[in-house]
Amino acid sequence: MKKIVRQQNYLKELIESQENQPLSKMALRSIIRGVLEPLLDEPEEGVVLHRIINRSGVLGLLKRLEFSTVQGYDFSDDSGNLKEKVWANTEFLCVLTHRFGIILLWDNKTDSPNYVRYYSILNSKLQNEALDIIGRNTSIDIKSFQESFKPDRRDNILLNTSVRRLVANLDEASKDAVLGFAQTQYENEEKEIDNNTRAIAHEIRNQLSICDLYTEIIKKYCAKNGIKEETISNALSTMARAIKLAGNSLVALKSTEKNIIKPYKLKELINSAVDLTKVYLEGKDIEYITENNADVKIPVDENKILAVLVNLVKNAAEAFEMVSSDNKYIKIKTEEEDEFVIIKVSNNAGKIEEPSKIFEEGFTTKEKGSGLGLNICKKSIESMYGKLSLEHTGEDYTEFAIRIAKVG
Repeated sequence: MKKIVRQQNYLKELIESQENQPLSKMALRSIIRGVLEPLLDEPEEGVVLHRIINRSGVLGLLKRLEFSTVQGYDFSDDSGNLKEKVWANTEFLCVLTHRFGIILLWDNKTDSPNYVRYYSILNSKLQNEALDIIGRNTSIDIKSFQESFKPDRRDNILLNTSVRRLVANLDEASKDAVLGFAQTQYENEEKEIDNNTRAIAHEIRNQLSICDLYTEIIKKYCAKNGIKEETISNALSTMARAIKLAGNSLVALKSTEKNIIKPYKLKELINSAVDLTKVYLEGKDIEYITENNADVKIPVDENKILAVLVNLVKNAAEAFEMVSSDNKYIKIKTEEEDEFVIIKVSNNAGKIEEPSKIFEEGFTTKEKGSGLGLNICKKSIESMYGKLSLEHTGEDYTEFAIRIAKVG
């Protein structure tokens, strides 16, 4: 009879053998993003091995990894890649390319739920110790990765020391941020704060991208010396409006009040949204159609409703980059239906694949998408007692609809 020898959690033992200070989970998420985002933004030949149990704040990144050209292997307990489930609260992220090798090991079982014990290795032969441990508990050929990816400048003491200082600085910065949040939030709102932070950051990126695009347009027109004064004025006015929206989002981050709902004229809201989003269609031969005839007011948070409309139009404009078609258009249409107003945003950029997943957090059809936009939009509309839905998608057209109550 064959004797069964149980694995041990040697990864945890490796972490405990180091003299590292505890690391906050907020700082850990920042480090994970700092390691993965550059690789996903500019993919290169390499492999990512990861065991991340709590994916809050990094779910979008892991989804991007799944759909990228970079090899990725999940070592969670239900992944099917483990021989035995011995690692319990121990997690890791290993990134190996021809240019660099980074290994982060951490264990969640500490005296505080907000901190982990960690061990980091950068461009060092010491990484083989951790990889050997991982390799003994999986059927995946880890040795082949160790042989294929051997970055230069191994055992660079100065470089490793700098990275460790960076980790320490991130930890200190995150502690300051946590103390700042604690002044205005209840202790049990940690999850909500994390979700709000990611949502607001996403909307800020959308608004600031408008500023970036208009800045490029101004530069090009000025270079040609053919720009009209009123065009500059309109562009700068729109940029100022986008910056104001971003600023309002930052204020909302510090506020305990979730919505500032007031009656707004629907026509004025749609006109503002059109002005903000025209830049996304610049030079793309896309017709912008508006049918804005509903002369009513709707009770909404102005920042949130504009952010949703900006996101829908931006997504539509980007969808045309993946298809070739004539007579391209994006349309915003308003209708009244009993006690409700319907805002329809449609385009003919082709069919959305897997429409049933379109509002799921982390799901994206874009190469560099985060999978947050439509999920945030849906939650924003629902927080204003409305509904956002995908009404139709096909080769002929795609249409989203916002249903919200009217007040007159």
